[in-house]
Amino acid sequence: MENKKTMYEQKQNSMKRLRKYASVINLVLNDYSRKSTDETMMIKSFRKSNPESTNRKTHSENLENIAGLMAEGIGLNVPVVKLMARYHDIGHTFLGHSGEWWLSEIKKNLGLGCYVHNSIGVRDLLYTHDVEREIRDALYQFYGGENQEDIENVCEDLWIIFDGINSHNGELSESTYIPNFEKTKEDSEQELLKCHTKEGYDESLIPGTAEASLMRLADKIVYIPFDMIDGLREGMTDRLDEEYIDVLVPILTSDGTMTAEEAVRFVNNAVTKQKYNPLAHRLQLIFAKDVIQNSTKEKIAMSEKMSERMHKLRDINNEKVVKYVLMEEDHETYPKALEELMHECKEIILKEKILERLNGAGEDMRLSAELEEKYKDTPYFNFVRYIARTSSKDFEWTKNMVKEAQKEAIEEELEESLEVAKKNEVVGFAQGQEKRARRIRFFAKVYREQIGKMEAKGYQLEDADYEQMKAFQMTNSVPKLYPDMKESMACEFGAKYLANLSDTEFMDLLKATGKVSEEQEQSLTRKYKDIDLEKEYMTHGQWDKISAEQSLARKGRSLGEE
Repeated sequence: MENKKTMYEQKQNSMKRLRKYASVINLVLNDYSRKSTDETMMIKSFRKSNPESTNRKTHSENLENIAGLMAEGIGLNVPVVKLMARYHDIGHTFLGHSGEWWLSEIKKNLGLGCYVHNSIGVRDLLYTHDVEREIRDALYQFYGGENQEDIENVCEDLWIIFDGINSHNGELSESTYIPNFEKTKEDSEQELLKCHTKEGYDESLIPGTAEASLMRLADKIVYIPFDMIDGLREGMTDRLDEEYIDVLVPILTSDGTMTAEEAVRFVNNAVTKQKYNPLAHRLQLIFAKDVIQNSTKEKIAMSEKMSERMHKLRDINNEKVVKYVLMEEDHETYPKALEELMHECKEIILKEKILERLNGAGEDMRLSAELEEKYKDTPYFNFVRYIARTSSKDFEWTKNMVKEAQKEAIEEELEESLEVAKKNEVVGFAQGQEKRARRIRFFAKVYREQIGKMEAKGYQLEDADYEQMKAFQMTNSVPKLYPDMKESMACEFGAKYLANLSDTEFMDLLKATGKVSEEQEQSLTRKYKDIDLEKEYMTHGQWDKISAEQSLARKGRSLGEE
């Protein structure tokens, strides 16, 4: 208990230092905040028809204000909360969550882990851009050597901000957040690595501070009301029906400022007059006030009743609005193009022996100039500029991440293979997962043969027997199924570059490389209001199912056949 108290006090001292230097930290981070008005929040930027629909920039600015307001009301560190909020989505890929989902599916097929935007952002800041060094330089430049000890300490404290960014994913329905005040910098670094290697790991993260916990809850408070009104703006729904009214009225009347009749009129007027922002902001303020009333410096909480209502509103949005943001043609076009681009980037890396030269990154200063000259008139000019400037820090982290991702993939696939073998099942995989499917089916077949021989002799299998089988397969079969380290590293650097692109940069690259025709581009950029959404929409989950069936059907097989 004493140690826990000491760590809490130390972290509070760290937070005070970060508050003092927040302005300089913000100045440096701002250079890497590339989220523009063209980048997707929920509404895909290429299909957006209303300029007021939320984009990544307006969402982050809104979150910064709401999180700051709540932090002030609770008595938390306002400048630090605002830093976390302003840069929480800095790692979002092109086309929002869909871009990271498509890239993750491709990486999973290659045994290269996964992508989630919270961790992409921290990885880029720490390793691609080495902002810790840049912040240190900026602090010394501004304050001089007189604050040397304080500056060095605050540089060690920066992980607290990055932890807030990395642990902000708040898709679960929690009403209470109790920070892990014992979390250390080393813990946070390990979490960052695991977010890249183990699918779904980001959902288990617990922030290390009350400030980060508050920002995580504030993220939902900000996006849920605007998902609703963006659906109205884009024509995904033309009214707020009875299901919406049934949850909105209790929220709007909860603070005693409106009667039920007044709340209904307020909602209807907002829709009729298309004055949506006052409705969204009123909901946000009610949610924020509830959090302030129910939180302390050690626990961030929303009342159970208000949390239930807010998450009910989210669920209605998911069904009436969010599911319509993706079209079948998006799934048919983008993943295929992404995989081709990733492999083309990989081939450039291997052909030009870039990895060998990057292994001494920072020493071979000719690499960037040579590649830029060679590829200046090609669509891959920006890619070679990007990869040639990889630092030794970035190179080593990526190498370690790929090793861990492959190790994790092997263990997960062996577990899955074992389950398939035990139950004598055939597993179906989505289109684009053929390599992973072959690996698992291969292992399952070997397991079935071994299990069958043992069972024929009346041998009762125990867990230890299965563990021996797994160990045997890991030793003898995995090296034959995975590409070598050089190829894996090249694939990962290609994926990393693609994840770094904005919506516009991504589409420009697709056009420049001939991945989409002019006709396809026109179709992919149709506005939501011009599309029969009921006929054309397709969620990620639906695409998984239908593409698995299509993939097998093309080979003349059904889901029940090997």
